[in-house]
Amino acid sequence: MSYVLFDGTNTVSLDPEYDIKFDRRKVENSHRTRSGENYRYRWGGYRRCKFSVEFLTSADMCQVNSWWDANTPLRLYDVNSTVVVSGYLVNGSAPIDQYVKPYTDQFKGVIELEGY
Repeated sequence: MSYVLFDGTNTVSLDPEYDIKFDRRKVENSHRTRSGENYRYRWGGYRRCKFSVEFLTSADMCQVNSWWDANTPLRLYDVNSTVVVSGYLVNGSAPIDQYVKPYTDQFKGVIELEGY
């Protein structure tokens, strides 16, 4: 299945590898009192998506890495134009940062998108 990463103006078409994973995370805290009672405080939740991509052009690589660098809010759409995840790229380093061997004009990396 193909996806499109969109910032409101620019789009990048992505064909994720089979390791694509969607999940939900909770923003919560819990603590136990001296009497043994457990209190759990939940403030909300968010969606998360992580997948590998290969064979991106240098223009797509530059666009994705600039979104990561500027902390741009993004939306991930599937081919049916349905929003899957809205959020920011939260990779620890630049998302697209490796060549696809033996090519010097094709790139690969990992996209980590977390909801806002």
